[in-house]
Amino acid sequence: MVVVSLDIGTTKICAIAVDADTGEVLEVLSGANAFMTSESSHERIQDADRILKISKSLCGELIRKYSPILCIGITGQMHGILYLNRHGEAISPLYTWQDQCGNLPYRDQLSYAEYLTGNSSYRMASGFGLTTCFYHTHTGQIPPEAHKICTIQDYAALHMTGETHPIIHTSNGAGLGLFDISRGDFDRDIIDRFGMDTDLLPDVTPECTIIGKTAEGIPVCVAMGDNQASFLGAAGVNGGSMLINIGTGSQVSVLSDGHEVSRDELLEVRPYLKGMNLITGSPLCGGSSYALLEKFFREVVRMAGFELESAYPHMDALLSKALPNGEPLIVSTRFSGTRVNPHERGKIENISLDNFTPAAMMLGFMEGMAQELYDLAEPVLSAGSFKLKNLVAAGNGMRKNLTMRAILSNKFGLPVKVPQHHEEAAFGAALFAMTGVGRFASFEEAQRLIRYA
Repeated sequence: MVVVSLDIGTTKICAIAVDADTGEVLEVLSGANAFMTSESSHERIQDADRILKISKSLCGELIRKYSPILCIGITGQMHGILYLNRHGEAISPLYTWQDQCGNLPYRDQLSYAEYLTGNSSYRMASGFGLTTCFYHTHTGQIPPEAHKICTIQDYAALHMTGETHPIIHTSNGAGLGLFDISRGDFDRDIIDRFGMDTDLLPDVTPECTIIGKTAEGIPVCVAMGDNQASFLGAAGVNGGSMLINIGTGSQVSVLSDGHEVSRDELLEVRPYLKGMNLITGSPLCGGSSYALLEKFFREVVRMAGFELESAYPHMDALLSKALPNGEPLIVSTRFSGTRVNPHERGKIENISLDNFTPAAMMLGFMEGMAQELYDLAEPVLSAGSFKLKNLVAAGNGMRKNLTMRAILSNKFGLPVKVPQHHEEAAFGAALFAMTGVGRFASFEEAQRLIRYA
């Protein structure tokens, strides 16, 4: 039989069909996601119902082609929220993980995110769903008919099953913030203390729960966060594996109990599967750093009177011939700051008369991306209890860029393994759903479908 799995990303929405016996990805369909214009410069919002329409269309096409379908898995961009009414309908846009309202000034010379962090035991950042909700609460922007909040992937799951009451996985719940990982639920007492309506919070489950069925009778699994789904789809449940994912953002993640590094302010302990956590570091730019450089090159070409649809093919061609310069550019790719210091900015250093070239800039940007990931991973690597055995890459920013993989391999001292299947997050959501419907007795059994190139 075949499994259909959906991944709602920031820039792309994709659905895949997976052979449940072999793990072969039979087909990949995708559509572009986009931001809505906003009168507020801090808002980074998307149209929830447009996303839902694209998601249903992509999944519907695969269902018609590969029926009968065993189950549907769902994953998507973490941290963002939308507001639902009592009928499960969206009454707001999706406030994405890139939303900047949490960095606006609140009180005592602190931003909304800094105030939440300073007055609780939780590290909060702009873009976390409950930071956004906190801002909306204290600026009177909660929709009057708001009944629940949820992530965009939970909204898709809700409407595929015809349900009206969202149930979210702990991986998505923790991504909203103010979440007690030890109890597997939101810290409702402190959320109430901050003046937010705890009735808005959705129910949470740590299990790969089947939340309902489609009109055709296909079981739909509770949605997973895309970081955790990528880890499951690329690295499984093996200890000693480190996953580096580069898409619009980026993450470096390891499977661990997290106790040794949980106090590091740049790392997060994230719920993974029941009884397991991930330690994750998340640069805010990731692959968008390299996209920024590509945009700059197109602007230079436009200045000369020409138009390029994409500079990437030309950049790839130049990289294939470029040799490392003896005096490289040193680039910090913190162009959007960090979760701890949103005001930090990137920089380019060590510029000489010989190295200020397009090739050196590309290499410098990639070295900067790799260094930021390594800096985040270093507390885990030096903790003593974690021994790195496998370095696994996921995301198009890794799959399509051989130079980036070589730089990371050199940085971490291991060859980079790349899964044969594309769309690792969607593949992980498929494994999650297959385990949920009993196709596999355990995640150890499910991970046997993962193959590496």
